[in-house]
Amino acid sequence: MKDNQSKYSVAIIISVGLHVVLLVLLGLSATSTPLKPQPKPNAQAIQAVVVSEQAVKQHADRIKRTEQEKRRKEQQRLQQAEDRIKKLNEERRQKEVAIAKAKDQQLKAEQAAKRAETKRAEKEVERKLAEAAAVKAEQQRLKKVEERKKAEAATKKAEQQRAKKELERKKSEQAAAAADKKRKAAEEKERKRQAAVVAENKRKKAEKAKLKAEQERKRQEAEKKRVAEQKRKAAEKERQRLAKIERDRQERLMQEQIEAEFASELDSEIQQLDAVRQQEVLSEVDKYQARIQSSIQRNMLTSDAMKGKSCALNIRLSDSGLVLSVTSGKGDSVVCRAGVNAVNKAGTLPMSTDPEVASKLKSINLIFRPEI
Repeated sequence: MKDNQSKYSVAIIISVGLHVVLLVLLGLSATSTPLKPQPKPNAQAIQAVVVSEQAVKQHADRIKRTEQEKRRKEQQRLQQAEDRIKKLNEERRQKEVAIAKAKDQQLKAEQAAKRAETKRAEKEVERKLAEAAAVKAEQQRLKKVEERKKAEAATKKAEQQRAKKELERKKSEQAAAAADKKRKAAEEKERKRQAAVVAENKRKKAEKAKLKAEQERKRQEAEKKRVAEQKRKAAEKERQRLAKIERDRQERLMQEQIEAEFASELDSEIQQLDAVRQQEVLSEVDKYQARIQSSIQRNMLTSDAMKGKSCALNIRLSDSGLVLSVTSGKGDSVVCRAGVNAVNKAGTLPMSTDPEVASKLKSINLIFRPEI
């Protein structure tokens, strides 16, 4: 805009300068002409020259006004253009500020969204970790329950198999006894049959003898035979009674022997099962004592001064493993203090869910040696 103003100023100066030069030249030409008496027509010429100078001046004024008007209009146009440019620049600046503000708000919103998403992702990770830990704990619990059920099923199955074998053995012995009884009955029946055959033969022989003897002899023989038959029957009856008594005694002895053997075997099996159970309980107690030792080691502050030293500790625990009391006995005082502090720091120690094992862990005595 300044360059345009400079160009218009130069043009106006040049125009004014040309008009001034023209006026000077006209003035010089007028003064250099000798004054001579002129006729009336010469007066008219001077008047014409004067008129020409006024016309030039007026023309110069018009040109000046025109140039001033042009310059004013141009300045006005330039001012309007400059105002429009300023307005556009201001609008552009406001738009840029609005855009920058919008971008800043968008950036803040995106950053807030990212932070929220990060927090949500962290919470989701924590939730998943918690769920995974819960699932793992539940799986371990179910695994222990399954192992316990399997052990119980195996024990029950072994007991059923043992009872089944015992029942089969008893059935086999009863079948053998029944077969033996049946065999003895058959033998007795055969013996009776043979005795009857023998008696019948004797009777036939006697009858033949009687036929050859006299009637009295026959009568006497018949009487003797009757008496002998009565005696035989009485003897046979007595023999059968004694045989039955003996058989009953033998069966009773056999039954008592079977019952005694069964009771002995049952006692032996019960003792074996008790021994196995006690061994299992002691093994579990040793295992939990080792875990308790390890827990105390983790919570204990050690130093080189404790190396090679030990302390006897008595720890009383609740059913859940909560430490009820801890006392130190014989041993190094520094180790004893550190051991008692470690037990109290642990607060809760490993405890078995098996009642028999837990009963042996409620009050335990440990010889504690720091691991250095």
